[in-house]
Formats: sequence, structure tokens, C-alpha cells
Amino acid sequence: MKTIKYLFIGALMTVISAPVMAQVSVDDAIKAIKSSNASNAKETEKVVKQAFKAVKKDAGEVAKIGRAYLDVKDTLNARVYADLSIKANKKAAVGYILRGDIEVLNDNPGEAASWYQNAKYFDPTNAEAYKKYAFIYRGRDPKLAVETLEELRTIDPSYPVDAEAGHIYYLSAKKSATYMPLALEYFQKVQLPAYDKLDKNYMTEYALVAFVSQKNDLSRQIAEHGLKRDPRNAGYNRLVMYNSVELKDYEKAITYVDRLFNNSDSLEVSTNDYKFAGLAYAGVKNYEEALKYYTKQLEASEDNGTKANVLKVISDTYKAMGDLDNSLAKYEEYLQLNANANANDYAGLATIYRNMAAEKTGEEQKVAVNKALEIYKSMIEKFPTSADYSNFMSARTIQILDPEQKLGLARPYYEALIASIEAAGVKSDADKTRIKEAYSYVGIYLFKFANDMEGAKVYFDKLIELDPENELAKQVLSTYEK
Repeated sequence: MKTIKYLFIGALMTVISAPVMAQVSVDDAIKAIKSSNASNAKETEKVVKQAFKAVKKDAGEVAKIGRAYLDVKDTLNARVYADLSIKANKKAAVGYILRGDIEVLNDNPGEAASWYQNAKYFDPTNAEAYKKYAFIYRGRDPKLAVETLEELRTIDPSYPVDAEAGHIYYLSAKKSATYMPLALEYFQKVQLPAYDKLDKNYMTEYALVAFVSQKNDLSRQIAEHGLKRDPRNAGYNRLVMYNSVELKDYEKAITYVDRLFNNSDSLEVSTNDYKFAGLAYAGVKNYEEALKYYTKQLEASEDNGTKANVLKVISDTYKAMGDLDNSLAKYEEYLQLNANANANDYAGLATIYRNMAAEKTGEEQKVAVNKALEIYKSMIEKFPTSADYSNFMSARTIQILDPEQKLGLARPYYEALIASIEAAGVKSDADKTRIKEAYSYVGIYLFKFANDMEGAKVYFDKLIELDPENELAKQVLSTYEK
């Protein structure tokens, strides 16, 4: 009896277990693959094989199993099921695409391209095959990649070829700016509302391309459209702020400073964020707020070149506030960090001292003037081609101490300038302006204060020859005719 009983139970279990095992699906196999580890590897293999038996003639379902293996970087099993997918249906693209993706993971772009080419050949209406083939070529030959997408346009007019082409050229533009106009061209072919149905990154890329291309109105329009759907998107809030600064719409820019820093999700602040925030506040002459952001930019900057540039901006901001002491201090820090400081950089420091001299009196004024003169002298030594400019500015600077020209303090600088320009010849409007001023100054000093009438006449004769309608020269020379 017991024997019969056990046989009956065994048969019953067979009946019950058979349909249960048959119900294993591809989804079950995918879950098993993605949760598999060394301890349950054999169980996973059983589930996968049972699922495969049920779908072995369906290329798409078989490829899904291979895709799951690829997702966990098991390229050996991924390749097995990719080949089984191709065997199930030689004219289906999915198996070839999977083989191509495996080669991409293995960093074999040439092999990947061959498999994608097969996918196109055997299943010429498969959009994914064209896209994969295009993208494998985007790094080596972006234009060939786009030509492939243009082929797809004739097969599937609904496929977003222009957006995909824009994306390819955008990626290529990261390596070579020559592709930026092509990225903009293709992105602009897509109506803005259509981006709502595409990969969300494409609209962001479009906005970035427009910004880099200095299409600030367009870039801001795209970003604002994106914010309608995603108002806390840091990238779009950032671009509205940047573009508003470029458009000198500073009030709007300030609104988006707040939105970026206080009402954006997953914000990773960049030094440029601080920079544009500072520019926004500087644009409305709120220099205190501007300095807060520039200081944050300085603190976040890592290389000396960037720090130097920020210090220059901070110095200029203090100058705009009328705080010349802080402007001077930051400018000196700027020069210390700027390994490539040129004549213009040193001239900027001299200008600060000139401005300080104009505001001060007495001994403090003399100190500021002399500091400026020292810088102009050093410029002649470091940058000989700046000699004319340096002598010209030295002459103007020292006149702060001798505004009525009684002492003739500027005379040596103007005479050096005259000698230099006369030796080289008047070659530019700047030369003409400078030497006219020099002739006038030396001539007036000799005529009015040094009582050297003949010496003065030499300079006024030169001035009238250079500028026949010069009223000062006419007036002074007329006294010699009486």
C-alpha cells in the first residue's frame, strides 16, 4: 500500500512541477542573470536554458537574454545568445546589433561596425541598426555617420534624423570646434516643441550649442522652453542666467542667479556659475554682491591662470566702487600670479596709481605719481616697444604735480617721445596725436615759462607743419610776425 501511495505522490509531483517549470519566461531569465552570483550560478543557468527553450525561434526574445548578459558584462554568454538570435532569424537585426554592442564593450569599433553593417544589410528597415552604425563612426568620421542617418530618413521619415545628426556633431564639436556650426544647423531643423518627445539631453545640447555659437536669444529661448517642463533643472536655469548676462539683461539674470543656486535640483556648482552671477550683479552696479560671487569663484579656482583672471576682475570691481586701495592690492596679486603678464597688464597697475594720485594731495599724491612713473620706466625696460606709450603716459602722469606747466616736469618725457617718433616717422593716428601734444607742451613751456622764444618757435613750426589748421600754433606763430 505504501509503495502505491509513494508512486502516486511522485506522479502527482511530476504533473504539478512540469507546467510550473514551463512557465519560466525571458523576464525571469533576465532577472536571474542580473541577480546572479557564484552561489546561484547553476540555478541561473537552468532558468536561462528553460526560458530559451520556449523562445529559441524568436530572435528578439533570444537577443534579450544575450542583452541581459551584456548588461552584467558577461560577454561570453552574451555572444552565445547573440549567435543563437542570428541563428533563429538571419534577417533580424537584433542579433547583429547585440554582437556589435559586445565589440563596443570590448573596444573593437572596427568589428562593431561590421556587425552593424550586417544588421543594416539583413534588416534594412531597422532604425536601430542605422543609428548604431552611425554612432560607431561619429568619432572617426562624423559626416559619414550623418550620411548613414540620411539613408535612414528615406526608410523611416518619422525617425528624428536631424536631432540625431545634431547630437553627433555636438559630440564631435567637443573635440573640434569646426563641427559646432553643423551641430547648430541640424538642431535648428527641429521645431522646439518636437524636442519634448526626444531624448531630453538633445534639447540641452541644442541650448549649449546655441550659447557657444553666441546665439544668446535662441539659447535662452530653448532653456526657457525646457524649464516649462522641468523648472528645477539646473542646466536650463544656468543657461538662462548665462545668456541673460550676455544679452545685458541683468535684472533677469539676477532672477536666475537665485533660481540656479536656491531652486535647482542636483546642482553641481562650477566656477563659471560664480563668474556669471558676479557679472549679473555688476551689471546693475550692485558691486558688493558681485564681489561675493567673484570671491567664491576665486576660492573655487584651482590653477593660477584662472585665479589671476579672477583677481583682475575683482580689482576692476573695486575700482568701479571707487575703492582704489583694494583695487591696487588685488591688482598686485593678479600680477604676481600672472606668469604671462604683458605691457598692458603693467599699464593697468600704473593707471590705478594715476587714479589714486588724482584723488590725493601732498606727499601721498607724490608717492602715487612716483609709483606710476616707476612702472612706466620698468615697462620700457621689459617691453621696449612700449616706450612711446610709456613716455607719453609718464608725461601726462607727472603733470598731476605740475598742472600749470610752470615747472616743465613733463618736458623730458615729451622730448624723449618726440625724438622717438621723429626718428621712426609718424606712422599712425596714435603717433600723430602723441607728437602734437608733445610739440604743444614743450613749445608752451619754452614760450611762456622758460622765456626761450626761438626754442619755442621750433616746436610750433613743427606743429603747424604736421597740423596746418592747429589754432594754438597759428596763434603763437602770429606773435612772431609782429
